Amino acid sequence: MSLVNRLADVHFRKVPSGQLVFIPFTRTGKCYFVDSNADEEKIRAFVKMYRIPNTVISLLLCPIVMVPALVLEDYGGLTPRAHRLTIALGISGYFWLTFVALSLMLWLVYRAAVPGLTASLSEVGPEIKVQLNALSAEQRGSRRAALICLVASLILLGLALVALTAYRR
Repeated sequence: MSLVNRLADVHFRKVPSGQLVFIPFTRTGKCYFVDSNADEEKIRAFVKMYRIPNTVISLLLCPIVMVPALVLEDYGGLTPRAHRLTIALGISGYFWLTFVALSLMLWLVYRAAVPGLTASLSEVGPEIKVQLNALSAEQRGSRRAALICLVASLILLGLALVALTAYRR
């Protein structure tokens, strides 16, 4: 549950005056002051309802798209390689389009529900948005560490692919 709470915490920020701000989309868009704990809990529950399925869809997208293609490519049994590749890409494309459609549908529901959820909240002024955009040193460090991990994992993945393709020949 801590991952879900961290995903929901991305949408909230405290300004130096101590007020909690809800950021539904981006910090450059509309942001709202959260006045009471009841409003905060209601908004957090709503954001979690959006972020949990969105995260699950994102995590399942890669394996569900890649596994059928790899299995069919290796064990398909069709003689021309082009036929195996076409069928593998077709199956993967179908799953990819399905999950993209689910993500888009989820996003449209979230976007349509936000105005009703924030109707009773007051909007943040431009001077407060400047304070929201300032990142702390801890946030910059965590972003830098995440970026380094991403680049390192992509390099390792590339090296693994090169090693596997060199081994097959």
